[in-house]
Amino acid sequence: MNKNSVLTITIALICTALLHSSRVLASDPADIHTLKVNITNAMTSFYMYQGLDADLKYANRIDQAMAAAYAAASRILSGSDNDIDQNGSAELINQWDTFNGLMASNRKDIVTRGYPDIRLVNEMGDACSALIDAADNLKKTEKVSDVTRLARALAFRMSDITSQYTGRGTSNLGQVFVGYQQKSPKEQAEEFTLLLDQLDGAIPKEDALRVNAIRHKWEFLSRSISNYNENSVPFLVVNYNDSIVEALHQLAASYD
Repeated sequence: MNKNSVLTITIALICTALLHSSRVLASDPADIHTLKVNITNAMTSFYMYQGLDADLKYANRIDQAMAAAYAAASRILSGSDNDIDQNGSAELINQWDTFNGLMASNRKDIVTRGYPDIRLVNEMGDACSALIDAADNLKKTEKVSDVTRLARALAFRMSDITSQYTGRGTSNLGQVFVGYQQKSPKEQAEEFTLLLDQLDGAIPKEDALRVNAIRHKWEFLSRSISNYNENSVPFLVVNYNDSIVEALHQLAASYD
């Protein structure tokens, strides 16, 4: 195992230990969203990492996504006594431990033997889904505007689509690596378009151009996503994902 991998796994174990020290629950919708998007991004980067023989760029992207997810989880778990929800807190910690441990184990396998255990990668996908569910089940402490809600929903959907697409596009095992997904990239793309139409209806006219810019990028990208079996272009999808998600987060912050 190389030095970078040892450091990554050590950081992951420290994060888990720190997370166990938290005891309360303050479920800010922004932090819940940040947690969901970043663990999904970590899955995307893992798929690229395993498909590109442990490329350092994607190792770093995994580290960044996991650190951002951990920071969001820590904020969720550091509220006031009035926000205590022991069941939700325990479930979030348990699902984080499972996902974080599988991520470290699968990365170690890639470094030490050149490929991950298919079963454990599939379990990691299930763990990612369970962690998202645990985050979604937290009681929200505040309401957000329709524009912010839709923009965040679109950002998560975009991240989820990219995760499944890269899982299929970077391995000849395809569906095995994304068995936790219930819908095809094409079906998810159709849902993204519907959400984007809703955002169009919610955005004030003076900001319509910002949504149009996102739509133009999406229209180009959606063709690749819908035809994922014909011509896989994971690098392109990841790059457009980053641009679209960033634009959506900027829009969400404007109306938060």
